Amino acid sequence: MRIFIWLRKYRTTINGIFITIFTSLILNTISGTSGDVFKDPYKVFLQLVDFRSFSGVLTLASLILLVLFNVLLIWGINRINKKSFSREFPEFMKKYTSPQIADSLGGGCISWGEGKTVEICSDVIFGWTPENIVIDRYDDVMYSFFTKEYSERKFGQKSYHFNEEDYEAFKSTESFAKIIKDGNNLPRVMLNKCSVNFDKHNRKLLLSVGRTEWSQTSYVWDGFGKAKGDEVDSNSLMKEYVSGIVSGDKADPYLPNSLCMHLLIESRDNKVVLAHISESKRNDNPGTWAATLGEQLDIEDIIDGKNYIDNFLSGWLKRAFKEEFKLDDKMFEDIVNESSLRCISVDFESDRYNFALLCTVKLRYSFDDFDEKVKVLISTDEANRLKGISIDEIPEILFTYADEERRKEYHPSTYLRLLMFYIHKCGYSKAEKELLKVEKELHE
Repeated sequence: MRIFIWLRKYRTTINGIFITIFTSLILNTISGTSGDVFKDPYKVFLQLVDFRSFSGVLTLASLILLVLFNVLLIWGINRINKKSFSREFPEFMKKYTSPQIADSLGGGCISWGEGKTVEICSDVIFGWTPENIVIDRYDDVMYSFFTKEYSERKFGQKSYHFNEEDYEAFKSTESFAKIIKDGNNLPRVMLNKCSVNFDKHNRKLLLSVGRTEWSQTSYVWDGFGKAKGDEVDSNSLMKEYVSGIVSGDKADPYLPNSLCMHLLIESRDNKVVLAHISESKRNDNPGTWAATLGEQLDIEDIIDGKNYIDNFLSGWLKRAFKEEFKLDDKMFEDIVNESSLRCISVDFESDRYNFALLCTVKLRYSFDDFDEKVKVLISTDEANRLKGISIDEIPEILFTYADEERRKEYHPSTYLRLLMFYIHKCGYSKAEKELLKVEKELHE
């Protein structure tokens, strides 16, 4: 698989080499022919296809290699990276998906645990490169909730509409007072909409974002059952909202959220890095294992004064490593292979009504060497332990979701992160085959 990905990554370069060799041989042969290419083209052609000569053999070989390389690569792409799972697999996923969102699955989205995809890179093995993640629109006006009356008239009947009147009432609660007292009512960047362009040769993920603040997201999260930060399941209200959480113009208006990067780190020896969330971090499932870290988007990550920051994802990545592992610039460049950064999907966390870009990046070190370098730097407020798992261990971890006790070992979003990364590494066909195989083995 690694050879296949390498060949596809450097396809243009390899084709260029073959074409250069083929063209050079043709030109050399023409220049050495005894006929005039314009007056006697047939005679020149016969000399070109005279494969009894060494140059003729090389010309034929370079042409065959050029054609064979591209045919095999196209075959491999179609074989390994099918555009979707089989028609039966969505029903299989529902067995391992929160009942709050299982009924909303469809349209090619993928789900496991408490999360579902909103948008997936069509070339999932390769993913979106950082320069192809584009802020399509940024609304710098603070979000305002609609009134109850307007929400009911505009968006139909729900058992509860988040509204301006109740948000104002929330501001008089102890929860809001604590947010203000702790200085946590910071501006946040919310996802308003996401979509993709239709140029298969220049795939882009287009993000429309806006401004909110922490108290608005807290009001929404509390409504979906995340008041304490350690619940496993979202409440029944999510069933009424999750079906409208899709990509493109068909999506319902998103409620305030804090757009995150879910970064899954892969070591040089192909281990997935899991981070243990400190018990002191009470607002994000303390004591669980996460793959690997989450970092909220700051306005400064995307806007420099009045201008958008080009390739903002790379800057976001660097800040995540600095804040999570306390790396300075020199350590970051030494440890992280920044050119490997890819975004696989946009995901939705149903247990807290939030959105995240699922990204993956590779290290320049093995897991043991990376752990040795950062363990003395890791903040006790975030992840205080790391462990590495092999890619082959992912299916077995995914099936722990069926066990209500074992699922508490993992951060709720870890399940979907691991599944999408597994597809990214294997392709849809192999991922489906292996998951079905492991489930069968676990039930024998």
